[in-house]
Amino acid sequence: MLTIDSFQRIRKVLIANRGEIACRIIRSCKELGLVSIAIYSKADRSSAHVRLADEAWLLPGNDQTAYITEEDVLEIARKSGAHAVIPGYGFLSENDGFAEKVEAAGLTWVGPSSKVITQFGLKHTARELAVKAGVPVISGTDLLKSAEEALIAAEKIGYPIMLKATAGGGGMGLQICWNESEIEAAFASVTARGATLFKNTSMFMEKYVAKSRHVEVQVFGNGMGGAVHFGERECSIQRRHQKVVEECPSPFVHKRPDMRERLTSCAVSLASSVNYGSAGTVEFLVDDTDGSFYFLEMNTRLQVEHGITEMCYDVDLVSLMLQQAEMQARGTGGLDIEALKALQKERPTGFAIEARVYAEVPSRNFAPSPGLLQHVEWYEAQGVRVDTWIQSGTNISPFYDPMIAKVIVWDRDSHDQATEKMLSTLTKSKVQGCPTNFQYLAAIVGSEAFKLGDTTTAFLTSDHFKFSPTTLDVLSGGAYTTVQDLPARKGVGNGVPESGPMDPISFRVANILVGNDENTEALEVTLVGPELFFHAPAIVAVTGGVADVFIDDKKADMYSQLLVPAGKKLKIGAVTSGCRSYIAIKGGFPTIPVYLGSKSTTTTLKLGGVQGRHLLPNDSLDLDPRTEEWAKEHKSITVPPSARLDSLWRNKWDLYVMPGPHDEPEFTTEEDRKILYETEWKISHNATRSGYRLKGPRLTWAREDGGEGGSHPANVIDEPYSYGGLNWNGDDPVVLPVDAPMAGGLATTTTIVRADFWRLGQCRPGDSITFKRISWSSALTLRQRTEEYVARIKQLVNGGSVENLSSIDTELPNDWEETILHQTPADEAKNTVEVKYRQAGDCHIHVTYGSMTAKALTRAHIQHRLNKINSGDVPGVIAVIGCARSYCVQFDSLQTTQKEMLHRLVDLEESLGSSLEPLPSRIFKFPILLDDPLSKKAVTDYMATVRDSAVYLPDNMEYIAKANGISDRDTAAKSVVTCPQLVVEVSFLAGTPLMLPLDPRLVYVAQKYNPVRAFTAEGTFGLGGPLTVIYPLESPGGYQLWGRTLSTWDPHAAKPQFEKPWLLREFDQIQFYEVNTEEFDAIYEQFKTGRLTFDIEETTFDPVAYAKFIESISEETEEFVKKRNLATKAATQEENRLIAAWRDKQAQIATENGDVGDSEGESIPVIAPMTSSVWKVNVNVGDVVEDGQVVAILEAMKMEIAVRADASMAGKIVKKIVSPPGTVLDPGQVVMTLAA
Repeated sequence: MLTIDSFQRIRKVLIANRGEIACRIIRSCKELGLVSIAIYSKADRSSAHVRLADEAWLLPGNDQTAYITEEDVLEIARKSGAHAVIPGYGFLSENDGFAEKVEAAGLTWVGPSSKVITQFGLKHTARELAVKAGVPVISGTDLLKSAEEALIAAEKIGYPIMLKATAGGGGMGLQICWNESEIEAAFASVTARGATLFKNTSMFMEKYVAKSRHVEVQVFGNGMGGAVHFGERECSIQRRHQKVVEECPSPFVHKRPDMRERLTSCAVSLASSVNYGSAGTVEFLVDDTDGSFYFLEMNTRLQVEHGITEMCYDVDLVSLMLQQAEMQARGTGGLDIEALKALQKERPTGFAIEARVYAEVPSRNFAPSPGLLQHVEWYEAQGVRVDTWIQSGTNISPFYDPMIAKVIVWDRDSHDQATEKMLSTLTKSKVQGCPTNFQYLAAIVGSEAFKLGDTTTAFLTSDHFKFSPTTLDVLSGGAYTTVQDLPARKGVGNGVPESGPMDPISFRVANILVGNDENTEALEVTLVGPELFFHAPAIVAVTGGVADVFIDDKKADMYSQLLVPAGKKLKIGAVTSGCRSYIAIKGGFPTIPVYLGSKSTTTTLKLGGVQGRHLLPNDSLDLDPRTEEWAKEHKSITVPPSARLDSLWRNKWDLYVMPGPHDEPEFTTEEDRKILYETEWKISHNATRSGYRLKGPRLTWAREDGGEGGSHPANVIDEPYSYGGLNWNGDDPVVLPVDAPMAGGLATTTTIVRADFWRLGQCRPGDSITFKRISWSSALTLRQRTEEYVARIKQLVNGGSVENLSSIDTELPNDWEETILHQTPADEAKNTVEVKYRQAGDCHIHVTYGSMTAKALTRAHIQHRLNKINSGDVPGVIAVIGCARSYCVQFDSLQTTQKEMLHRLVDLEESLGSSLEPLPSRIFKFPILLDDPLSKKAVTDYMATVRDSAVYLPDNMEYIAKANGISDRDTAAKSVVTCPQLVVEVSFLAGTPLMLPLDPRLVYVAQKYNPVRAFTAEGTFGLGGPLTVIYPLESPGGYQLWGRTLSTWDPHAAKPQFEKPWLLREFDQIQFYEVNTEEFDAIYEQFKTGRLTFDIEETTFDPVAYAKFIESISEETEEFVKKRNLATKAATQEENRLIAAWRDKQAQIATENGDVGDSEGESIPVIAPMTSSVWKVNVNVGDVVEDGQVVAILEAMKMEIAVRADASMAGKIVKKIVSPPGTVLDPGQVVMTLAA
């Protein structure tokens, strides 16, 4: 056999395949010292074969046909300098024409000759070759010309028979006929399938053996008439003629050693007779009743199941194929037959089983289930081998075979032990995100018939095998149904929202009712509920927003423990009171992955839950395997109406808040306070889990602008956000719920207390909110009341006596306190700045340093505090977020008082003083493309659809230069490559890095877009205030566009050097280098496929040395800042003029369009059911509407709401579109009118 140094003609091998087999081939190439070349489609960027190969080349063309477009594959082979092409299985592996083209191109084909592929490619000629080689064939015919000829042949052979397409394979183009009445239809079917699938309508007939086995022999030939075998495999367990589980040796043959000898002799004889070269498989049909066997076909390629042969015969078949190809390339014919015979064994060693793992839904007739694999973790043990191409974060595309892995186990001693090993692997491995066939495979391997080896080709459809999936199928996902749990991702930070249920109290009650831990994952329903089909019985409960609940057609009670029998549907109707309902199922959803400690869904970042999104039709969720036994213990438990939370709900809500962190004289006036706490704020249609936008009056503000933070007085230099905060996006107030950003450059005037989050979660568009100030002690009282309520529900469910069970008492005194908790003045002697400690709700304290300016030394000062807190020196802290000039700690108010936490933070500040130690840092080298096409397009689209005139339009970079007193646009643009950017925070969303140039003479400032852009490309580099940013994801945005680089976010940390989903840490540095478009595209492709490795230098940030540098350039910096401030002021004045003109223009347009939503005269109004925005109108004036027709689609809370014509409108004509797309409507306002 050849060694690493023995390959002379073949040094680079192109793998003309994808996925698992490509990874398998790469492994052998590496062991032989050969360079592997992968090809891939865009859909396969996340496939492991792309990352593992020595080289990877993107295929042009569309994803569906990329791997079978012969010229494209050959062109890459030529360009890459490949010496050989190995096809694996499927795609081009048995394409004789492609094999010829490879040879014609001067490359070596790793496989049998094109002549042999042709001979065995047609089943009738393969049958003839088998006869010549003395291999038994089942009684059959030559090619049939008509159905009549088939009828005559069937009479001679005897029923049942099979009609087989001669070019077919894998069960495609095959029909079984049990009597003469089925012949004509079967003939027509095979003809049609042959024409469609194989471009060949020819067929022949064979006798059908009803109780049969599929046994195949692995052969290897040297192309010179020499051939050997490596035993047999049992492949009888098939679904739709596709193999599911395979074994080596065959349990049937293993009991009959003489049969193995006859089988393998026949297979070797056939291979030798055609001078077969390379690996191949001879398939036999074995009669289970008497052991007689017949030739089926020969596969002229590597088989999917080759791995179990390798385990039992200690051979690397791929390595042998490459060695044989090398000998052919040398012109010496092939491998030495004696060397091959030395590898051949009389019998296998041990027992191997292979199970094919598919991304498919067994409960839906094995439909494919493409999508995101959120978590992949394979069970590891001796004798376990997993051939796969997936990892956490892999996307399963809909374009290719859904097989995602082959689980192979081997045991030296017994079939039983191998079986147990397979069951352990199937049950302990985790492949989560897309539904898989793990349950199905475990049922097969765990069956008595499998253990006895009593599995024929009809096994999976026989009475000997029964499979009942323990799942539920989503028939309808409702408007917006997600998976949530508690405590969710509290404390993760780094731009990962906390998430979890919006109404945590209703959520906990639902779990308690079914007997779960109250934090177990459950479904959160928004506005309209889902319809779920249960394949197994389950105990469920529905709480929260009031909705009709049905089990099939029978109405069921909310706040009750319910039993949904197997085969029944649970349907939740529209939420008529409140906004969100919760569905808890006993046992939760065990196969939904835990992501960063939680199963909660964050749809804005596509994290957690079911593929990071809301439920959709055809989703399938696994239930707990114990659900059937639990169902037998169902109890009749109901929470009385007086104790249900919906008794407290209104359309007008009083929500308890604490002033702060920015409701203080530096930011707000007395008039503002009246506005904040006396206004009935109306919830707009734009109200989601990441932000509730409110309608109401503008604040006057206590300052003219935001200083370095921006031109609007609500702008600040990035500061931490607290959940429940009332955040000011310019003049628009937005409440920040649990999916909101963690930090940003906007002021937060007041914060809803934690104990009232459940009521915020039940507010819906069109409702109004009044904010009621309370003290920290009152907030604690309210939280204690909610905990007591949950405890009483738990007592009720556990059978305890609960007298006068009622809902939560929400009456509290108006005893609020001021925002600022403590203030330490600046001290020049100690070199310290002013420090303010502000409350930010009842669970956060916000600490700010100095004036509204960003300085690296201030941030270093803060980092030392954060390091102490994170090391545990401050007890009671759940999480801490650091920003440019501030930090915020989160604590549990049930465990630590606000006063205690404040004292700890003040003591920490006093103990550390101004001492500054060097901080760990890493310097990353990042490419940047200035004036990139996507940024230009974003600006163009913004001007066309949002605002056509602003100080920063039409050229953001020109504005940055002008607003900072830089005369030359290009000088400003290229400054980014002359100075490292210091990461001062990793926050906002998705690990967004906010940065500051280390040279203060290059710290530019810029206002943010107003209104924000709808689109910003992933990897965009921008400027807002004094901070620069890299956008981690495609998203809306407000920072000025500077250029494009690489994202610093990989949600599954699958790319090299991503230890966490966020690449960067505070005090890392980025040194940009400029590239052109072609260079950037190449680097970006390497990055997306996981093949890029960053240049990283370990270093430190030394505050003392940096302070000396700052001092050395202080005069230049002062001069630059003066010049910058004058320019910024002029730009701000110009923007104020332009924004005022734009607002006047918008108001004029609204006036000219008239009032929307008014019905007119004798007409039938079609009205909006809730506060929403018109997204799409599906009819035109003059159209006749039908009963049930969707005439318009509204949008609210990021959900689509269909507006349907009812029976009374059927036949009516559309008279007027009153509210065109983009119109915001209140409940009852008119979308369109119909002629009466």
